[in-house]
Amino acid sequence: MNYLQLVNGVLMRMREDTVTTVASSDPVVAIVAAHVNDAKRLVEDANLWNAERYEWTIPAVVGQDTYSLTDSGESAHIDYFLGDDGSEPAELRLQDMKRKKAQGSATGPCQYYSPNGLDSNQDVKVELYPASTAAVTYTVGGYRRLPDMVADDDKLIIPSKPVLYLALAMSARERGEVGGQTAAEIFTLADNYLSDAIAIDAGLNYLDNIWMTV
Repeated sequence: MNYLQLVNGVLMRMREDTVTTVASSDPVVAIVAAHVNDAKRLVEDANLWNAERYEWTIPAVVGQDTYSLTDSGESAHIDYFLGDDGSEPAELRLQDMKRKKAQGSATGPCQYYSPNGLDSNQDVKVELYPASTAAVTYTVGGYRRLPDMVADDDKLIIPSKPVLYLALAMSARERGEVGGQTAAEIFTLADNYLSDAIAIDAGLNYLDNIWMTV
């Protein structure tokens, strides 16, 4: 579903008129639109969705030890870190990385990486140890959260039902009820849809792993 469809899905269930664009002057539409993005973020944070898998490529610069995961956003999750020199750096907590560096410099293939804050674009930074002493390209696999929806046709790539009903529950909480259902009842329904979606997504992940090992 796209942004406009989600907003209209909530409006219809609230027995409000649907709209031709999210950029409406109607305050009810503005509130629903905000709730849709709030719900999207909550559903994204509830699971590592297969649809949000992503790979970053980092061409390392000799001597440089900090890199940004471009377009990762502020809540990227890293699953693996591989160098084309055969290195497989392990993740360290930032304080452990600082202790490693305090012990003195090291040479050779990168052994560790650590997420270390955000850059000026609000993308995740990673710190490597030791810094590359040769031209190496790293492949970083994980998950990234997509930006909030803004345009009518911005697509939601995670399951839509939990987002739709969570946004509806938030709207019902502001208004008291929707179609005779209380906000608490709709939150429970949204929770059920979310649990179902997570179970289905886990099944897809399991099937992917089977195919990868055949």
